[in-house]
Amino acid sequence: MSSYPRAAAVLAALIVGLGGCAAKKSAPQTSEPFPSATPQRVTDVTTTVFPAVVRLDVAQEVYNDGKRTLNRGIGSGVIFDEQGHVLTNFHVAGRAAEIYVTLFNKERISAKLIGDDHWTDLAVVQLDMAEVAKKKITFSHANLGSSSDLKVGQDVIAVGTPFGLARTMTLGVVSNLERTFYPQQETIDDYETGEFSNWIQMDTPIAPGNSGGPLVDLTGKIVGINTRGIRGQALNFAIPIDTAKEVIAAILKTATADRKGRVERSDIGIDLKPMQDLEAYYEIDINKGVLVNSVDRNSPAAKAGIKPQDIILSVNGQPANIRFPEEIAPLRHVISQIPIGQEVPVEALRGGKPMSFKVTTVKLESAVGEEREAKAWGMSARDVTRAYANTQQLDDDLGVVVTSLTKGYPADKAELEPGDVIRFVNTKPIADLEAFMKQFEESTKKKEEKVLLQVLRGRGQRDVLLRISY
Repeated sequence: MSSYPRAAAVLAALIVGLGGCAAKKSAPQTSEPFPSATPQRVTDVTTTVFPAVVRLDVAQEVYNDGKRTLNRGIGSGVIFDEQGHVLTNFHVAGRAAEIYVTLFNKERISAKLIGDDHWTDLAVVQLDMAEVAKKKITFSHANLGSSSDLKVGQDVIAVGTPFGLARTMTLGVVSNLERTFYPQQETIDDYETGEFSNWIQMDTPIAPGNSGGPLVDLTGKIVGINTRGIRGQALNFAIPIDTAKEVIAAILKTATADRKGRVERSDIGIDLKPMQDLEAYYEIDINKGVLVNSVDRNSPAAKAGIKPQDIILSVNGQPANIRFPEEIAPLRHVISQIPIGQEVPVEALRGGKPMSFKVTTVKLESAVGEEREAKAWGMSARDVTRAYANTQQLDDDLGVVVTSLTKGYPADKAELEPGDVIRFVNTKPIADLEAFMKQFEESTKKKEEKVLLQVLRGRGQRDVLLRISY
């Protein structure tokens, strides 16, 4: 895409990249532990995967200056099944309002977003199969491999559309299989990402436009989705395909004709810190436990009595021994896979004394809620999620938060500000974005020229009167 994720401070120069891949004819066979990149093998693999490479031209829904707008960009993707499903990045196709896919044979067809998952920076798109049939188009699909079989030093190929240059391949080696950017939290347009798996690091060159395409081993199998890199530094990163396969399965299982597929995860509301260099201070054995760095307000962990500086020894019977940063993501993944609403035993130490807790998991929520436009009022607003309420130290997650304003429109003239939380519209309580939009639509239908809002700004409460001309 032409817009990239906003990475953590240490990776401010990150550039997103990806490529697409397909497999129709059988890949070369070998008895080697993993095949090396001979000229013939590279040629065979590229010939195998190119037919599933796609270019994505995407218009993503964004909100600026109180208005819904479309942000256009280019990325890559890979067809992975006979139903025309395409795997790509969230930052390429997430929140997409329009998608066009250019196939290997240069045919351009429309597609739609089936589901997205910002937590892993992945999305699934589907070709318009009616259009495919009408145009009598044929396409190939790629074979998904396993990232757990990858080895450091192994040759890998990235295929995609860097800078819009379709069907481009680059060759390199796997540099690291457990790269993490902890403790800096990464985001994509404020959406959290990269918390449930580590990254594949490779020196395989990728560039803007490669984003969403596959990293391929020398048997022709997809082992990762190329996502980001540091320009000119031979430091590039891919999402493990094992992570992607979990996301694909969840999205396809939950997608319906009128609703995007989603990945539901569990949360208990704690931030964890590795024990490296802290064992002596807490008088605990090396490779034992993980430190609770913070506890979310009103979270299951807080309600169960877990406190910062507790040392968690196990979660749901599984040891929680975290000495290094790269061990955080696997534990977060374990917690996320526990069924939502299940009571989970947590064993810990506090001041050297054993402690036991019972924590009931809740659905993981982003700090970024769904966003909509209230056009006549000249503003956009997001749902207040539990995570957002925690970060802003709100007492609850009721209402909507103002995200942007249109200069000269009623909300701007009434001196609303981004960050204000609207709790009431004309004395009617606003529980969430759906309730807010209902009140907005009713008011505009009635052509009400005055609308009274009750808002929270910081810890204060105020009334705001909108004056609207129709």
